[in-house]
Amino acid sequence: MVRIPAARPSSIAALLAAQPAISHGVEVQGVAFTPQPPNVSWLTPQNTPAILQMNDDDFPKGFLTDLAGRSVIGNSSLTTLTAPLTLFQPVQRMVTVALLQLTCDSYGSPRLDPTRVDSAGLVIRRVPQAGGIDQYELPPSKWMRSAVTGKCGWVKQVGWADTCDPDPTRQIRPTSGQPALDQLLAAQGLVSAQTETYSPAFVAPPDTCNAAKTTLVYGVIPTASSEISTKATVPPQYGPEVSALLTTLLSQVTHNPILPGKPVNYQWMSDDYATAQPSGSNFLTFSATLRLLYSVLGAFEAKPEAQALIGVLNQFNVYVNDSSGASVAVQMGAFYQNAATNLMDYDPFGSAAAQNVTMPNSWDNTDPAAILAAIQALLQARTSNVTAPVGRFQDPTRTYRLRVFLRIKGHAPGCPTQLVWSNYGDPFRIAAWHEPGGRVAAPVPLPDPTDPTFRANAKKPNSYFAVPAALMNLMNQSSLAGLSKGTGTAPSAAGGISLNWICGFNIPLITICAFFVLNLFLIVLNLVFFWLPFIKICIPFPFQPPGTSGDDDGQ
Repeated sequence: MVRIPAARPSSIAALLAAQPAISHGVEVQGVAFTPQPPNVSWLTPQNTPAILQMNDDDFPKGFLTDLAGRSVIGNSSLTTLTAPLTLFQPVQRMVTVALLQLTCDSYGSPRLDPTRVDSAGLVIRRVPQAGGIDQYELPPSKWMRSAVTGKCGWVKQVGWADTCDPDPTRQIRPTSGQPALDQLLAAQGLVSAQTETYSPAFVAPPDTCNAAKTTLVYGVIPTASSEISTKATVPPQYGPEVSALLTTLLSQVTHNPILPGKPVNYQWMSDDYATAQPSGSNFLTFSATLRLLYSVLGAFEAKPEAQALIGVLNQFNVYVNDSSGASVAVQMGAFYQNAATNLMDYDPFGSAAAQNVTMPNSWDNTDPAAILAAIQALLQARTSNVTAPVGRFQDPTRTYRLRVFLRIKGHAPGCPTQLVWSNYGDPFRIAAWHEPGGRVAAPVPLPDPTDPTFRANAKKPNSYFAVPAALMNLMNQSSLAGLSKGTGTAPSAAGGISLNWICGFNIPLITICAFFVLNLFLIVLNLVFFWLPFIKICIPFPFQPPGTSGDDDGQ
């Protein structure tokens, strides 16, 4: 047998080229710049992403410039947040960014080649709670969307799922050794898979990374979301505290007659109108009860729990005089139902005439415990139907943590992509929309109503409304005194104008009127809440002649 020797490389370079690529891991760290850029407090290297916050108009150009350490960073709003963290929403005009650096897990920790980053993303996960206490030792919950139903919500996870790829199409699945079977199993798994919501992360531009002498990856942390949980919200459990909502007609055993034998119509449901009538203040107990049954409890709807409450009330009677003057027993629930039809459902703009309801001469003693139990059951069912779904970040009591993932290309063609995760960042809460974000908003200038030029221009409307004829007639026939007494009536078709109108208004004048009204209401409400020193803060400001606003950089 003749053995043919293998060809030998002709040089050392050819020998090295013939060797397979050396594979090593990737380290994900925080950031540390030396020297430190002005106005920026960088965290020392660690295994958690740095969280930085800046004005929204400084991102992304100002942010990337700051990372490069150029001279213009002296005017930067970029700051590093430290625990405890509070992140602001877009409405507060602040942007929060997660920043990290990538190095090779080899001698000297050289920077990772940025071209090896195939894609990157950032996930926000919610810290579990038990009894209102955050459980940081448990795996955070993921915001998942179902591929089958499209429903989404927070899902508890087991430890092994913590580092799975958020995209189920890129997850590594176990194999059976039979390619055809593996293909069927993968397709079946994707049908029922859930996808974790994530935001994209990016490698900083080459000039920024070169100036920083490291490979930087950043991603904007989403603090607002239009997504809502499609899981059924657990309705609140009602207890004895419901009794505080009930009027005396529902919470007491005995009842004194209210305007006995008095006919009332829909106008009596206006408290101002009722109190203006002789002994009308006594009617307020009944009108409050009827509004509670109608609006809050929905007792007159065609639902089992509502009918159950009416059934409890029908176990007792009220006694009303008929047309002959004889006292007739009427079931209490039926009496409330008739009163709701004629007093609450009546449409004064319709063609039907208003109907009177004769108030009872006497009431049976009732069972408050049975009524309360029926009301609790009704509220339980009612809140189950009207409970609004919860948004992704809506609960202000919850705490979140972020984590960044990177898909790193293999060292050689054909090598699989490596999924690398950062550690969890510091826990943070998301500020409510009404919390101050630290930015001063530009004031809205109000015109001077004593300025002759403004008064001349104010005669020209700058906003217009198309007003239907019926609405214009109603406004023309109404008065403040009549509306306060509940005597306003629908305009007659014969006496009104049948033309539609286009009405123009001057927005600055309307703003001044609203400013006066707001000031008056603040003074009144301050008697109750004592909030005037905090809600209206006026600072004297000297008059500046025209052309001295100081925004021309001294020119």
